[in-house]
Amino acid sequence: MPRGRGWIKLGGMESLLEQVRVVLVRPRFPENIGAAARAVANFGLGGLRVVAPQRLWQEPMRRLASRGGRPVLEAMGVYQRLEEALGDCVAAFATTARRGSRRGGLWAPRQAAPLALEQAARGPVALVFGPEDRGLTTAEVDACRETICIPTAGASSLNLAQAVVVVAYELHLAALEQAGQSRSRPLGPPPAGLGELEGLKAHLKQALVAMGVIPADNPDHFFRPFKNVLERAGLSSREVRALHGIARQALWLAGRRERG
Repeated sequence: MPRGRGWIKLGGMESLLEQVRVVLVRPRFPENIGAAARAVANFGLGGLRVVAPQRLWQEPMRRLASRGGRPVLEAMGVYQRLEEALGDCVAAFATTARRGSRRGGLWAPRQAAPLALEQAARGPVALVFGPEDRGLTTAEVDACRETICIPTAGASSLNLAQAVVVVAYELHLAALEQAGQSRSRPLGPPPAGLGELEGLKAHLKQALVAMGVIPADNPDHFFRPFKNVLERAGLSSREVRALHGIARQALWLAGRRERG
């Protein structure tokens, strides 16, 4: 990826930044896609992905991306569903302007940046931004492990491209601050991808319903505490497979009880 004259070499932190992908969900305006590509290039992030974009018009995207961001546009991934865009990621950070109780705990970008870099040491990390008019849905926020809210003094929402710049800048700043620090600590096995984790959550929810632990008429609400534990655990692929085994056994026992 081309570097401008103002770029500062980060050493190992550069490789962590390159593990971070910006994901735009249902963006409406090609200009914002182009400006986001420019931000990805400016701050040394690892790529841009768009989910169900309304307009992929090349001229405004390339114009706003400028020379530095055009290689990001050329390598950009296009997906139809958010789950596909997050499939290879070990962690995802949703961004939202809403502060409802169902949104859970919210990180400011400066607080989230070191956590994102820590996760990037284990695999790809996604920064997920919603469409310009409505933002991410609650279900889309739930598909991510953490939530970022940019604090503002007045109007709560920012332009999409502005939000990308703010979060990308804080991530780059955190990398600069950590670049000179030595962190020699052993890492465990790489965590399971978000796609693996989503499959496990669905399987365990099915098993808990079959066992009568949570009611069948509103399983998502009552499964939320289990969901939160699974997302905080940083499970490896091997651990995910082991928990799938428990879910399968529980479903078999529940079916045997019904037949008996």
